Order: sequence, then structure tokens, then C-alpha cells
Amino acid sequence: MPNILDYLDWRSDLSFEQSPFNEVDNYILCKLGCPDYTGIIPETGSIPIGEAIARYDASLGDESDDEVLGPLASPVMMQVIRRLPNTVRYRGLMVSDFIAKLDPVMEEQFSALTIILPDGVRFVTYRGTGDTIISWKEDFLLSVEDVVAAQKDAAAYLLKESSYDGGPLMLGGHSKGGNLSVYAALKAPEDIQRRIKAIYNNDGPGFRRDPSDTPEYARIKPVLHTLVSQHTVIGKLLHYDRDCSIVKCGPTGIAAHDGFNWEVLGTQFVRCRDYSFDSKAFEVALNETLNGMNDEERRNFVEEFFSILTSTGTFFAILLAHF
Repeated sequence: MPNILDYLDWRSDLSFEQSPFNEVDNYILCKLGCPDYTGIIPETGSIPIGEAIARYDASLGDESDDEVLGPLASPVMMQVIRRLPNTVRYRGLMVSDFIAKLDPVMEEQFSALTIILPDGVRFVTYRGTGDTIISWKEDFLLSVEDVVAAQKDAAAYLLKESSYDGGPLMLGGHSKGGNLSVYAALKAPEDIQRRIKAIYNNDGPGFRRDPSDTPEYARIKPVLHTLVSQHTVIGKLLHYDRDCSIVKCGPTGIAAHDGFNWEVLGTQFVRCRDYSFDSKAFEVALNETLNGMNDEERRNFVEEFFSILTSTGTFFAILLAHF
């Protein structure tokens, strides 16, 4: 099954001028923002992609990628990232304005990075769910809160990035990062929305309240690209984009959420006609559960569930067993 590693073999010697930016590039750049570049990429300012990755590797010391990134990170992510500066396609990228927050009090995990393409387009990327109880609890709170702290920060980050010049923007993220990219675009002023060329939601969860009937959503809908695995679980949480592209993926479970396992042909992910049986069954079970709870019951459930996980230390064992 050809995947992103094969795509790099096929396309890495072609510039963006020769082969325009596409949805596979989107996923690669979204994952470029996953490592912690604190102290490496400035919060205001940019450096070349090669310098950023070299300095990141130097900062690891004796630690392995698995130790730093956690058990849920894709096993090939850093392999892909380290190839980028050595390719014609990506070596000219600049990376800028990295920010990372982990706030137990606010129950927030947030990280963002901007990648400047050779033609000047600013690609704003939001990191997905991290390997901490706080970050997963924030995902669960999406079902009881209209707005969570990371969404507010995502909107503010986009405003900052849009203030540098009047040029075009693109947004993207994987998992929770996909939700953040859509939320930031929804909350942006209309003049900024008009500058957005594309929004990529890669298997991200939806929203507690359906935004599809709002004028803000109507303005961003023409440039919104929602990509979900055929076995998706995360992508079916809450009110999600029904007009999405279902992507073929061999592995199931949590591995199906990893876009590096999605099938690629040419410059696109391979499409499926429908979701898998397991994905459909999950959606039915989830709706039955959530529809039977009011907001207070949902909130109490989240608080009690994560209180138990925090005290017992069994969080990732349970998570991995159920995905």
C-alpha cells in the first residue's frame, strides 16, 4: 500500500512551482509542527527548516524519539520530518512563531507553528492531542463546552499570523489540530477569511454545536477540506463535516488515525466510498450514549473519569486497549 513515504520518493524532487501544493503536502506540514521546538523556533521570527530540525536533534541528547514524543506518536513521523530539508520540494521552507502551552489549571494543551512556503503563503498548523491526561481531557470537554481554551488560543494565533502582511493563508491540523484550524477560521474576521486559500481538517473531531448553518461557515466552506480515515473514530465525534473525503487505510484502530498509514496515489490520498463497519458501529454507540446525557451529566462523567485515571495512572493502558 503506497503511503507518504512513497510520496516523498515520487515528489520530493519537484518544487511547488513544478507540482502545486496538495493535500498530502498538507499532512506532512501538519506533522512538522508536532515536535517541541521551544527555544529552537522563535515565538516571533523565522528560521530555515533545516536549521530547526538540526537544532531539535541536537537538543535530544541521549533521549530517543519515543521517549520525547510519547507512545501515541507515529513511528515514522520523525523519519519523514528529517528527510524534508534534503529534498528539493521542502528545503526552502521557513518555520516561524512556534508556541507550546500545557496548563493543568486551565486544562489546556496547545501548540502551533507557521510554515512559510516559497511563494510567501503562510501555512498555519495546529498540533493535535498530546500524550498527556490534560490534553485528552480537553478533547473530552469539547462535548460539554462551546469553547475550550485551546480553541481561543488558536483563533488568537491566526490573528497574529495574519497581521504580518496581507498575503494568502492556509490552515491545517491533525486530530484536535484539525478542529482548531476550522475553529480559528470560523472566528476570523471576514477580511482574513477571504485571504484563506485552504483549511485542512485531518481526521479531527467536530463541534458541540453544529456550525454549518452560520454565515461564517458558509464563507469558509468552499476552501474547507475534511479528510477522514475509513476507520475513523475521532473524526466522528460531535457535529462533524458530512461533506468529507473518506480515505483508504489498511490498519484499523488507533493506527487508522495516523495519516502516515493512509493510502496515497499521485498527489492525493486514495478515496473510499464509505466508512468501515467498525466506524459506523462506533458512531451509533456514541450517539446513543451522548444523547442520553444532559450537559451536567456529561461534565460530571468527564470529571469523574479523568479523576480516576489521574489517581490510578492507568490512562494510556485504557486508551490503547480501546483503540
